[in-house]
Amino acid sequence: MVGPLLLLQVASALAVMDDRVRPDQDILHYHLAVDIPATGREIRSSATVRYLVRGGRGPLVLDFDSVFVVDSVSVDGVVRQRGAGRWRVRGPEGWELRVPHWGNPGDTLEVVIGYHGRPRDGLLIQNNVHGERTAFADNWPSRARYWFPSEDHPSDKATVSFSVTVPPGWQVVANGALARMDTAGDGSGRTTWSWATRHAIPTYTMVIGAGPFAVTTLGTVAGVEQSLWTFRSDSAFAVEGPFRRAAQMVETFASLIGPFPYEKLAHVQASTRFGGMENSSAIFYSERAFAERSLTESTVAHEIAHQWFGDAVTERDWHHLWLSEGFASYLEPVFFERSGEVSAFHGSLEAKRRVYLASDDVNRPVIDTAVRDPFALLNANNYSKGAWILHMLRAEIGDSAFFDGLRTYYRALRHATALSSDFAEIMERYSRKPLDTFFRQWLLQPGYPKLEIAWRHREGTLALEIRQIQPAAWGVYEIALPLRVELAGGERIDLVVPVSARQEVFERPVEATPVSVVADPAGTLLMEAIVTPGR
Repeated sequence: MVGPLLLLQVASALAVMDDRVRPDQDILHYHLAVDIPATGREIRSSATVRYLVRGGRGPLVLDFDSVFVVDSVSVDGVVRQRGAGRWRVRGPEGWELRVPHWGNPGDTLEVVIGYHGRPRDGLLIQNNVHGERTAFADNWPSRARYWFPSEDHPSDKATVSFSVTVPPGWQVVANGALARMDTAGDGSGRTTWSWATRHAIPTYTMVIGAGPFAVTTLGTVAGVEQSLWTFRSDSAFAVEGPFRRAAQMVETFASLIGPFPYEKLAHVQASTRFGGMENSSAIFYSERAFAERSLTESTVAHEIAHQWFGDAVTERDWHHLWLSEGFASYLEPVFFERSGEVSAFHGSLEAKRRVYLASDDVNRPVIDTAVRDPFALLNANNYSKGAWILHMLRAEIGDSAFFDGLRTYYRALRHATALSSDFAEIMERYSRKPLDTFFRQWLLQPGYPKLEIAWRHREGTLALEIRQIQPAAWGVYEIALPLRVELAGGERIDLVVPVSARQEVFERPVEATPVSVVADPAGTLLMEAIVTPGR
């Protein structure tokens, strides 16, 4: 048991918030009206931003790229065309639009920004892998600012609605539910698709996808209607291949964690720099992976799991990204485990273990405030080690406490944001034992335990000498080490040895002659061990 001061230090470290945020304003809703042209890449758009004044004296500050011409800003219903461009300034983390509109704490205000220009990122208007013209948003981590003015950080979630006007023959998919579709009355054949969310989502998942799609209904399971939006030549592969169990995945995660958080779930073949992007209720998958038939069920399971963790429960600060990527990376193999494919579950975890052990990320902690670029946080710590932290926690506290705690964490913070301290507090409550050492070492220390275990058997006593040989910079780990002693005649003894120092010796009476000692036979610890008979 640790003292109150150390407990406070651990909790504080797990609650670190190092990102730059704007606490005086809280964006409540965006409405984005976007006109996608039939040729070229210049868009004409307007963004309506409704926000709550929390304090300070303003102005409203929105991240917004400098390539756009601001045509007008409407404040309190009054359109201001002159001077709006002068509200664009270079901020500490990129271009900002600072609208001089403020009120008293508790006031809800609204501005409407009209603008046009050619996005240089964020909204990709280009030919797809089959040479067809398309438009897709790709926002992660902070690239929404390249096509609409926003508080471009996951700590400020908001609801969003879209009105997207597209050329004839195109369809539009976006977050939330389809509200309506209108055809222009001018004979052009252009249509406007309106989508809206009921729940707040992180800005990095606010997306639209537009183009000539083939749309396939995958059915409704656990109250969730799923659909598949692909380019026409790729639709058959997707239905027969990686999405054949998409309904089962949603059903599995809903039973394990809680109800699916959104209005629907669309799976979309899209332009994205990632293999999959977990946009809330509208997951985008690499168009090339579709075309090359390389998209896997594991990717689909990973992105679906993100709907619960990352989207509904969102990391409040980028340095807690493991709450998103680690959770999806663990629930991905859990789907296969729950489907009876236990070997696939263990195989996936073993692959993640190898990825982590072979990476340079072993020399840095998971919560690493020295990293300033969110892209650099897409690393083995937040994915592979994050998954293993959950696997080890499950082994530490048992399935019942683990999944009960996970359900409570989801229920308590759904449609909100979280820090590692929030998760740790809930899991400790359900485990009914202190977990401060567990979370401190696995999230705040670099590396993992590297053990040398020497054993010998003399006069009915098994002696174990255990040394932690990991670099000094990684620190000493405290673990409950499972050992299996194989005896002559085929019998075995299972032991759990507490290890908390650089070098320790344990002795236990064992009458029969041991043949071998196996460290962590069930694979519940992220570690390396060399076991040798002593002399």
